[in-house]
Amino acid sequence: MTPPTEPLLSIPTLTGTAAASSSLGVIAWTSPLAHVGVPAAVLCMAFTGVACGLLVNKPGGSRKRLYGLALAYTAVSACIAIVVPSFPGLGFLQPVAPAMALLVAFFAQSLIPVIGEALAERLKRDIGGKPQ
Repeated sequence: MTPPTEPLLSIPTLTGTAAASSSLGVIAWTSPLAHVGVPAAVLCMAFTGVACGLLVNKPGGSRKRLYGLALAYTAVSACIAIVVPSFPGLGFLQPVAPAMALLVAFFAQSLIPVIGEALAERLKRDIGGKPQ
């Protein structure tokens, strides 16, 4: 068996792994969002889904816009994963809220704008009195 060219026990690998695991542990330990109903598992899975989704389908624009989109998509995806199981008949989704946050966050670039347009059209129709 030949040794790998990039050892897994290298200093940058160990440092990155330690930083990632400890930062997620700190978030889970002291998450202020748990007090408003967003558990750390849902938030971390939403962030992971957004990161993977942005890697697969990178949006255009500056780095600042990319970070802003990542934060916005994470927040919206986590909220969707928490709110949807509270709808009547969808209570069975409560135990899988972190996985749902991951899926919603992964497809957030295409899913959230469509939902926003549909809600805006619905509001125009219901509030504005526009006929169907």
